[in-house]
Amino acid sequence: MGRSLFWMAALLGAAIAVPYAADKWSKLKGGEGKQPDSATQITSVGVARPESAKGVTVDSRTQSTSSNEMPLVDMDQAFRLDVTPATIMSRWPRVSAGLPDEKLYGMRVALITGLHEDDLAGSLTYYFTPSQRCARLTFTGTTGDPTRFVKLMTSRFSFKPFTNGEPGVMRYEIRWNGSAQSELVIRSAAIVRSSSPLARYQVQVNIADPAVR
Repeated sequence: MGRSLFWMAALLGAAIAVPYAADKWSKLKGGEGKQPDSATQITSVGVARPESAKGVTVDSRTQSTSSNEMPLVDMDQAFRLDVTPATIMSRWPRVSAGLPDEKLYGMRVALITGLHEDDLAGSLTYYFTPSQRCARLTFTGTTGDPTRFVKLMTSRFSFKPFTNGEPGVMRYEIRWNGSAQSELVIRSAAIVRSSSPLARYQVQVNIADPAVR
């Protein structure tokens, strides 16, 4: 029951961020090779800029970065548990902070990892303990080819394939004492259009740090 409520809250929050990121992704891809205009600035982020804040009280709206700027954050850098609230504030100009959770502090961002078919676009949420340790992250979004993301998840977090008879579903889990502690689920989109090659698959992942209880 608890895990169902957690995913329900994550999906409700992603209902806004996922279409936003997917729309930006399509527009950026459509304009690839052109100089971005002032309304669609792009910042390629691989390594976090120097952190000027050490707490979670910083309001991202006070940063000098334009609110229209949509950073491209490398997949390898986005899906980590060794991040801090200050790192997130430095990478994304737009952060939804203070998300409700019984014990954790949530920070949600719209994620675009690049402009290739094996990149991701969607909603990424980090959950922190009171001591600012990342205890969990979730992602809901789309990709045109999940191969690279699956490789990252299996090599970095030791996800293993898990089959429970769902047709058209690729499922990976990290199990402990017979139950899934972390999950990765990839589904073919309900409608696959040749005009939307970046949205062939729907991706959901929930990664929990086993060291944080």
